[in-house]
Amino acid sequence: MVPGHLTAKMARETFQTIPRIRVFFIDALRDQARNGSPCGVNEVRFRHGKIVREGFHTTLTDLRLRKNYKSARERWRQSVCSGPALFIVGRDRAKLGWFWRHAYEVAQCGRYQGSVVNPDTGCPVYVAEERLLASDFGKVRLSETIGGGGDEEKDPSVKPRHQLYSPLWQADGQRVRRVAPMEFIGRYLPDWFDYGIGDEVHQLTAGDTAQGNALGTLAACTDRLVVLTGTLLSGYADDLYHLLFRLEAGKMAGLGYEWGEAGVRSFAETYGVLEKITTIQPADNACSKARVTTQVKRRPGTGH
Repeated sequence: MVPGHLTAKMARETFQTIPRIRVFFIDALRDQARNGSPCGVNEVRFRHGKIVREGFHTTLTDLRLRKNYKSARERWRQSVCSGPALFIVGRDRAKLGWFWRHAYEVAQCGRYQGSVVNPDTGCPVYVAEERLLASDFGKVRLSETIGGGGDEEKDPSVKPRHQLYSPLWQADGQRVRRVAPMEFIGRYLPDWFDYGIGDEVHQLTAGDTAQGNALGTLAACTDRLVVLTGTLLSGYADDLYHLLFRLEAGKMAGLGYEWGEAGVRSFAETYGVLEKITTIQPADNACSKARVTTQVKRRPGTGH
């Protein structure tokens, strides 16, 4: 998985470095092509100094089928490619999934008639003790955790149930139907690849992003992962927090770090450089006490 503008370069250097290797581009996973853009999994070759799509064509959905063989991987090895193969996907395409739309309902009868309700419970949706209206659903995906003790507090007539995450959005079947290639690989091809390679991973140190989550999926569905970067840190120690959590979530959790802002703060306190600034405001008169304010800022550098 590499940045989109480096796919051809990665293929070219692969052909020049590894003999008898076959290279494939994972272009897209969608119901139909638009504007002549390539879809599926396409073999590429090195012709006159350029990378061209030429040769075998298949899809990710076909790769997961074993048909008359023991496994899908065995079918690939015996009927398609018996030697080494490299699959390249651009990071911008790896995370492209379906279009979505809101999935709330408006009650047509009963005690909540005319109100926005959760399709899973039939009850109004609350955020911070405020009932949501249809106008509150803008371009942001909203969700609700249902079940547990919260239901009894909101409505005593609701029977208790196990806690469940309830998304208030779903795939939009009226628009182009597509699946994120990396999500498909993580779900249906978890043991298909021997190695995973992630390039320029320092660009994925942000929080909950689609491209960063794609790296986490790549790490989860391969036994061995190589990550490449020429700029591991942008100056702050907590830049490594999200990267390490995606690569070794179990070890990070075992060390006591949580996923989220609390974990970032704890990681920065352990491995970063923090500056504590205390400001004492002058007293207004002889009888009052001076006000003390404390602010903690992160600074460039690492502490360990």
